[in-house]
Amino acid sequence: RTPMNAIIGFTRALLKSELSAQQMEFLNAIKISGDTLIVLINDILDLAKVDAGKMKFEQLAFNLKNAQGSIFKLFETKIGDKNLELINEYDTTIPETLVGDEVRLNQILMNLISNAVKFTDKGKITLSIRKLKEENNLVRVEFAVKDTGIGIPQGDLEKIFENFQQASSDTSRLYGGTGLGLAIVKQLVEQQGGTVSVKSKVNKGSVFSFILPFEKSARSAVPDQSRAEQRLDNPEIKILVVEDMALNRLLMKTILDDFGFEKDMAENGKVALELLSTNNYDLILMDLQMPEMNGFETTEFIRNVLKSNIPIIALTADVTTVDVAKCKAAGMNDYITKPVDEKILYNKIAEMLSVPLVARGAVALPEIYPEDGVINLEYIKERTKSDPKKMIELISVYLDHTPPVILALGQRLREKDWQSLASAVHKIVPSIPIMGMGDKYVEMAKKVQEYAGAKQNLDQIPGLVLQLEHVFDRAGKELEEELRKLKMMV
Repeated sequence: RTPMNAIIGFTRALLKSELSAQQMEFLNAIKISGDTLIVLINDILDLAKVDAGKMKFEQLAFNLKNAQGSIFKLFETKIGDKNLELINEYDTTIPETLVGDEVRLNQILMNLISNAVKFTDKGKITLSIRKLKEENNLVRVEFAVKDTGIGIPQGDLEKIFENFQQASSDTSRLYGGTGLGLAIVKQLVEQQGGTVSVKSKVNKGSVFSFILPFEKSARSAVPDQSRAEQRLDNPEIKILVVEDMALNRLLMKTILDDFGFEKDMAENGKVALELLSTNNYDLILMDLQMPEMNGFETTEFIRNVLKSNIPIIALTADVTTVDVAKCKAAGMNDYITKPVDEKILYNKIAEMLSVPLVARGAVALPEIYPEDGVINLEYIKERTKSDPKKMIELISVYLDHTPPVILALGQRLREKDWQSLASAVHKIVPSIPIMGMGDKYVEMAKKVQEYAGAKQNLDQIPGLVLQLEHVFDRAGKELEEELRKLKMMV
């Protein structure tokens, strides 16, 4: 698992560099494969967790059609080598954005398509995705992978979903595999409230299908390019990383450098305690399994002997109910799984440091990385009838006139010119719904306007202004990207 964590981590780091479109496509394929493989490795290492139904599923917005396209790309070469035809059937009535666990869905589909390619020497493979039912906020989607391969005898259909079972004793010898893929597919589908089924005829082919429920999302899913787009402009933040693997230390150093944080590295708990005796840190990232002195022992020493309340986030490759309970019992504040997702890490650090930073006279940190995008251009599309030229004009006017007003907010705040601050915020309020930035940001801006105008609740204004600055900065980046796409259309 350790080398896979490094592969995924450094792929994410590389995705932040300047890349050509082809390089970006290749790296995204590596990232998708890596994310899926590390999930599979974790499942193999702890099958008891899978069987016990203790697996956790994310509920994040994603674009199903884009996910399907990315998976197809992974199999293009292998399918081409076998001269197979790959057919894509997609129901366009499925909502654009769904809420669910995209990584687990990728894992299910990759297992099924991989099997179809493995057991098919001629003919075609079809991936069909269609909507079965849509009501209120829920959509039921059926996925089917159909092949023209060797098929499965009727008497073997039941056992193929059992752990380490294959259709016959010759299957592993002739085609390879562990007999684990379909067992995990069944677990993943059923634990998300779905069902899985198979139909097959020997020498005719097989159809593996499953049905999953998804929530609908009103917001567009933004592709994850693993870019740390925002920064905390606070040079005081200093992190202690306690990690025994040199490769993992290098990866954490790369991520924290990108955040702009100061950091020290310790290869075990004893070294960490020596550093703590002579240095001050805002937060500790603590690996659990280390020689000399592990993460649990080190945390207990920090809490019980040093009497320190410094925030500690556990770094773990295997999150089970037992591990989480043990982390809390030792005195750790939170945990994050390896390979580390830098967006999640950044948010956890921001959340942990919000109280200490306020105590030092700074401001509470905002939600730096919303899971979906800041903007929604439906209003503009409706008003312009999706005319690219008109949309370009509107977005260009916004990008020309709004950023200077946002810059003025910070200046007015530093000068404590409350009336001018209220006036500046008043100017940006109408642009928030026009760019589809959400009602909560309208309310946030109105609060600043109200508090500054009345000179009340002045202690709450810095945090609100900082959040607005981050939101408008993110919106600006998203709009610049939209503008680039629109200009390519005209």
